[in-house]
Amino acid sequence: MSDVGATVKFRPQDLPELCRKIFCKDGYISILPNFEYRAQQEEMAVCCAQTFASGLPLIFEAGTGVGKSLAYLVGGIIAAKRFNKKLVIATNTISLQQQIVEKDLPRIRLLFENCDALADCADFAQAILIGRGNYLCTTRLKRAIADKRELFDTEEAAELERIAEWAKTTKTGIRDELSPEPDPEVWSWVCADSSTCTPRTCDDTCFYQETRRRVAGADIVILNHSLLFSLIAGGERGGDSVLFENDMIVLDEAHLVPDVASNIFGLSLSNTGLMRTLRRIYNPKTKKGLITRVRMAEYFDKKLISDTMACVEDFFASVMASRLQKRDIARLGEPNWGEDLILNKLEEVEQTLKRFAQNALTERNAAEINDYRDDVRSLRLALESCIYLAEPGNVYWLECARKTNKVSVNSAPIDVSKILRKVLFESSSPVIMTSATMAVNGNMDDFISKTGAEAAQWQIATSPFDYKKNMRVFYAVDAPAFDKGASSDADALCQCIEKLCFLVRGGTLILFSSHYELKKTAALLKKSDLLKGRMILAQNEDGRRGALLQKFASAGDAILLGADSFWTGVDVPGEALSQVIITKLPFENFSNPLTEARCERVDDTGGSGFMSVMLPNAVIKFRQGAGRLIRTNKDKGDIVILDSRVASKGYGKYFLNSLPVPARRFRIGGVEEIMPELEELGIV
Repeated sequence: MSDVGATVKFRPQDLPELCRKIFCKDGYISILPNFEYRAQQEEMAVCCAQTFASGLPLIFEAGTGVGKSLAYLVGGIIAAKRFNKKLVIATNTISLQQQIVEKDLPRIRLLFENCDALADCADFAQAILIGRGNYLCTTRLKRAIADKRELFDTEEAAELERIAEWAKTTKTGIRDELSPEPDPEVWSWVCADSSTCTPRTCDDTCFYQETRRRVAGADIVILNHSLLFSLIAGGERGGDSVLFENDMIVLDEAHLVPDVASNIFGLSLSNTGLMRTLRRIYNPKTKKGLITRVRMAEYFDKKLISDTMACVEDFFASVMASRLQKRDIARLGEPNWGEDLILNKLEEVEQTLKRFAQNALTERNAAEINDYRDDVRSLRLALESCIYLAEPGNVYWLECARKTNKVSVNSAPIDVSKILRKVLFESSSPVIMTSATMAVNGNMDDFISKTGAEAAQWQIATSPFDYKKNMRVFYAVDAPAFDKGASSDADALCQCIEKLCFLVRGGTLILFSSHYELKKTAALLKKSDLLKGRMILAQNEDGRRGALLQKFASAGDAILLGADSFWTGVDVPGEALSQVIITKLPFENFSNPLTEARCERVDDTGGSGFMSVMLPNAVIKFRQGAGRLIRTNKDKGDIVILDSRVASKGYGKYFLNSLPVPARRFRIGGVEEIMPELEELGIV
């Protein structure tokens, strides 16, 4: 085996065959403890190796249990080590990043260390990268402590001292490790998101610069989708590569890429964000801020900031009164919908900061002032683009969060395929997109169209799990709609959910498409005599997502109600998740401006926005939700669909056909008859 590992003889075209030797039945990887051979994993590993070797892009759907992360990591790390490349892994969830770092990479290192053919790759270096604003810069911290009288009031100064104490013990300097979370105003003065945090100005203690050094020397870099596209949008690219010189890219959880890209390549600014930036420049209440610390501000400079803040308040108050009085979202269809005064004021602030930077006493002061000037300029240009609807391919809208009085102005590209085609598939980097759910009705055309991946080859590997033995699907053919105006129907559904939870010994995950339905059902279940003693956890009511999932998994028989993010990324094996109840098919709200604009674009060309946009998106989300149930080959459980449209509507077949084919299916009547029918079937 040693000749295979000799790097001088190893060529890119040898990588697929090596990966086959690793993943085949009784292959090299079989030395790992508890490893189980899966033909689908072998197939995926070879396909990924071919992409790493040839540079041709790949889309690979790998069903639950295929072991996709090992399949792309092993070949990718070998290619990184032997061809002097950098493997970049982008995920959407922290849980997948943790799985890769804590479980997959240690196993791969163990494999390499104990296999002569792979031993030269065992010393691979890894690094995780998050946004620089999450890191503490010790240089900026020292500066803030020295200038705290000019910057902070008493309460903020105490917060600064707390951060300084934490800095003495933290190993990473990452904000999330500090509990409770730091005050955002104080953190802005000490984080690494500043041009004053550089390799030249910072010493070895700066956490961000240390991370950048690790990333530069790493063979594998792990980050999330948002940061990947933010770095690309910010121009941090290496030659003809995607992100780093001579890199290879794997986007896991790739079904979410189009939506993440729309968000990152769009624009969003709010009244709270604008006011926060202006207060950091000068806060009229505390008489402190950037321009007082550098000791350059005159009366009229301070007055300009105060006047601009008043202008911001007037602008957004007018927006609320004229466009958001009776609704939370308002799409913008005509340009020039806002007054120019706010733009003029922001430009005056920008010019004032430019003058300050030019006259600054030190280079460091000039750099910091220019940071704020760039921030104001970015906000002004974003608002200007939104007021004039400057990009014809974008949709623009206003949105408000009434609890916090936050009003935002937003823009997003309707179609991100051109952007993704350019930044991902027109580079020389090998690019792999993978997920358990990208296809609709066994076809990848919709996903390819959304991502501009026409040049990619695609393949689907089904799950190796025994769904016929371990999974049952029940769908009601006469369930009432959960409508705010029909309380009796809503009560009937709630009572049905209550009984279903009672009958299942293990835990139940209930997935909703609206927070109204979730809240109403949670209230009923928490009062239920049938469920007395059971832990009932509701999103937004009983803790953060991570904490809820931990409680749910450890309880063993808890009931978890979730919407939005709970349709994906929930990985709870065993009896603790024995039933998934889908209350409604997860169609997007048509009033969502981006969804509406995408549908209009299809309708205008003679197609059907519903069939081309809303249905595929709903099917993918439905597949994700159903996929929460069976996470290992030992898991067993039921999926219950309480939306009769799967049976009554023509498009219902797309949802039923998206479920694992061997799974046993039971067609049941209305929710009032569900219990007797289950008894007749011998289910309860």
